[in-house]
Amino acid sequence: MKHVLYTMLLTAGCSLGYAGTTLLAEDKATEKKATEKKATEKKATEKKATEKKPTANPEAAISVGECRIKLIDRVILGSDRPGVLEFVEPNEGERVTKGQVIAGLKSDALKAARRTAEKKATNDIEIRYSKKARDTAYVELEMNKDINRRVPNTISVLDIKRLTLNAEKSDLQIEQAELEFDMNKLQLNEIDAQLEEMKVVAPFDGIVTKKFRSTGEVVRHGDEVLELVSTNRVKVEGYVNIQDTWKFHVGTPVEVQLDIHGVRLPVENETFNGKITFIDVEVEPIHGKSIRVWAEVENPENILKAGYMATMKILPDKSEPKVAQGSPAK
Repeated sequence: MKHVLYTMLLTAGCSLGYAGTTLLAEDKATEKKATEKKATEKKATEKKATEKKPTANPEAAISVGECRIKLIDRVILGSDRPGVLEFVEPNEGERVTKGQVIAGLKSDALKAARRTAEKKATNDIEIRYSKKARDTAYVELEMNKDINRRVPNTISVLDIKRLTLNAEKSDLQIEQAELEFDMNKLQLNEIDAQLEEMKVVAPFDGIVTKKFRSTGEVVRHGDEVLELVSTNRVKVEGYVNIQDTWKFHVGTPVEVQLDIHGVRLPVENETFNGKITFIDVEVEPIHGKSIRVWAEVENPENILKAGYMATMKILPDKSEPKVAQGSPAK
């Protein structure tokens, strides 16, 4: 009997061991398939990205010389209203931030008008009174109708109509009070907008390069107050031969290097990256068979100064199929 039990237990143990080995093998096979599937998907994604993303072709680069660097963000800020300048904060050469109030007109009268308008815009007494008057009018109407129901013709028809009109009038008075309340809020908003027009606000981060007016000066509508310039980005403008204009498009990457005539500076060895943002729609007659283009280049350290000359290298995409075909001379 003991021998039989021992044999049965041994058989069961072997069966469990075999099942465990089988399950382990199946898990490893499943894990291997999942790993192979992920690797295949990754390769397909990388291949797809490589196919879609055009790469620059250095061998087909178009070199454009005699390019001029110009500013993109350059504005003259003026006054939206006539008045007297209460303050002009920054001086020439100082930096300002986007949204900063850099000048303003005297606005004492408008500020006083705003305080009055604010009181009116928060005063709802007329609405509350009109509602109480309406309740009273309807109570009076119902009382007179009840009297006529108990004792007919005690109150004349004309008096009932007059009381009905008075009750309906009280409804309209509530609407009128609510309308006036909303109008007072709109008037407050209007004064706030006028106060904003008394300010000169910087539209972007930049440097004040010119100061045309000072505190206390009288200005008219549109008079210049300050000139604001941002050097964070510049445009590099040049002229490209017609036969090369078919090889690139807006968004094509470029490399820019300074080319300062008469001197040789270490900064001329630096390369600045950008992209084409403009291709003219007509040929410039004074430059022969060429078309004006420009690229936008980031300039965070203000190395590329407006007025400098530069050389721009346009890097057409490898996938760009268009190539200009030269026509025979006529």
